[in-house]
Amino acid sequence: MRRARAVVRLLMLLLSCAVLAPVAAPAAATPPVRSGPPSSDRLDAFVSAQMERADVPGTAYAVVGPHGIEHQRAFGVDGDREPVTSSTPFLWGSVAKPVTASLVVKLAGEALLDLDAPVTRYLPRFTMADGSARAITVRQLLSQTSGIPERLDLTDRYDAHRRPSDVVAELKDVHLAGPVGGAHHYSSINYVLLAAIVESASGQSYTDVLRRRLLAPAGMDTAVTSADQASARIPPGHRYVFGRTRPFRTGFASAEVASGYLGGSLKDLVAFARANLSTSTVLTDDQRARLFAPEVATGERRSYGLGWRTWQVMGGREPMVWHAGAVPGFQTAIVLLPSRDRAIVVLQNAYGSFQESQLLDTSWGLASLLSGAQPQPHGVEPLYAVLLVTLSGTCLGLASVLLGSLRRLRRPPARGSRRRAIRGLILWATSGLLLVGGLLALPVLFGVTGRQAWLWAPDVTALLYAAVALIVVVTSCRVAVALHTLRSRP
Repeated sequence: MRRARAVVRLLMLLLSCAVLAPVAAPAAATPPVRSGPPSSDRLDAFVSAQMERADVPGTAYAVVGPHGIEHQRAFGVDGDREPVTSSTPFLWGSVAKPVTASLVVKLAGEALLDLDAPVTRYLPRFTMADGSARAITVRQLLSQTSGIPERLDLTDRYDAHRRPSDVVAELKDVHLAGPVGGAHHYSSINYVLLAAIVESASGQSYTDVLRRRLLAPAGMDTAVTSADQASARIPPGHRYVFGRTRPFRTGFASAEVASGYLGGSLKDLVAFARANLSTSTVLTDDQRARLFAPEVATGERRSYGLGWRTWQVMGGREPMVWHAGAVPGFQTAIVLLPSRDRAIVVLQNAYGSFQESQLLDTSWGLASLLSGAQPQPHGVEPLYAVLLVTLSGTCLGLASVLLGSLRRLRRPPARGSRRRAIRGLILWATSGLLLVGGLLALPVLFGVTGRQAWLWAPDVTALLYAAVALIVVVTSCRVAVALHTLRSRP
């Protein structure tokens, strides 16, 4: 057993080095900012360096001006190992939210919707546990000030038959996270409800209205709005497993096109970016102003409008209007620089919850370079390495204990009192229950369900459940040893 424990310690040391090496490396230095606008080569070099830092297999990006694309490039490969091009489709995640907001504001301009009307005007059966649903307006859904909480058990649901209106019934027992019209509570449920409102007001499916009223006029001809399109056209994305990306076939949540499951190519996202610049006729100047205008403060010099965030450029003071999004396997961002009438769009075929800041650095850094500021790169969330090493060490330690437990089970001790066996039985049973309960509650502490944790952080989740399984087996062995001792003692 001493040899086994020594081997376990050595394995833990090697595993710690292997895990920490890819995730704890310092952020790569960014070249000094030069005067004048950055060259296309410099932008490409920055994106390439970001891909290497975050281990992103494929990226497509563009800089868009009022008269069209000023520069675009595609790098790397998709999940099928095919070259990424400007026509490669990605899933966009929450970049779908400003798209939905644009559609709703357009419909309000056509008097089909009233932004300040209560949600119950369009969804009469909408109710929540505390009876405050009647006070929530369409505008508050758009600005994320409805008080509706983020409910991860109600999102990323890959049921092909689920519709936006189904979420109405699912909210009847849900309590608000805060007062209606109060603080900003980001929740994808707000935007699923907006899709249900569009369907109720128009008498048509959300995706049909979206295509006819916004996607087609904007020239977003290859946008992905259905599970069939996603299955046929979108290659696998990538998730992070022990700091490295691995291909992953992402599901499609048909009811959540308005909140996160919209997709398309670089060409499609460029077309949407152009709709938000001054020369576009898809959205009027008044509609763009209504969408961008701050509705609620979300931090110092930060606000949320109707589907858009307004921050300052990283490393500078110039305002940027932006939104990013992710689904398991993909990360996307669109950044508008209103003072320059420019936009940046970035599509990446990788995502991990602990790598989010690094992935956002690509779009934020491009905005910084275009505005003459210095990019501000982030490292990977330190908690990622801590969780991987801690859970890996726990699993290896439990495996060592299991070896000893199996040995005792095969050759129970010849001596031992009945009282000691009872104490051991109680101790192991109680400890096992407490440890299993604590580990299973770990995802809840991070605000996710077990299913969500597997989608967004498969390595951490696999280690977590491996530890739970080992605890159950070890506890069972030790309880069996104690029971055997009790049976053999008078």
